[in-house]
Amino acid sequence: MIYGFKELSSVCAAIAEGRQTVLLRKAGLRESTAESGFQTKSFYLLPTQYHEKGAKNAAPNFSITLRVEIIRSGDLVDWAQIEKLLPLTAYDPPTIREHFESRDQRLLHFAHIRAFSLSPTWHLPHSESLSGCRSWFELPPPSLDMKELPVAATDLSRKTEQVLS
Repeated sequence: MIYGFKELSSVCAAIAEGRQTVLLRKAGLRESTAESGFQTKSFYLLPTQYHEKGAKNAAPNFSITLRVEIIRSGDLVDWAQIEKLLPLTAYDPPTIREHFESRDQRLLHFAHIRAFSLSPTWHLPHSESLSGCRSWFELPPPSLDMKELPVAATDLSRKTEQVLS
């Protein structure tokens, strides 16, 4: 099965530029906390403007430029550890704090990732099957001419791993 994961456009850009190597997630409105964890080892990032600061309208399609593989995943239950991760991300700290404290269980799922840049960009039109406040989506197969190149490794991955240890 081929999976897509909705993520903020600003976070996708940071990952593509090698400025972020971790994903943080709390459940979407239509998901339980358990359902939103990182349960697959490889997936495509669907950049979204939803919840993005200053976003007005959704794009007519998802322009998918990244596939990621999970190096390590788990749950973060200590706000102090999350706070140390935030400077290594493009996430908005007050929003992450709000997500952490929402619902009964205070936790965020994390995935330390390795990213691959796609060429050409994979365009998927918005559809009912890709809508809603959920994290995970089943996707059709990408084009057979899709090429992948690893996003350049930086010191950031090592720093992220140190914080997660």
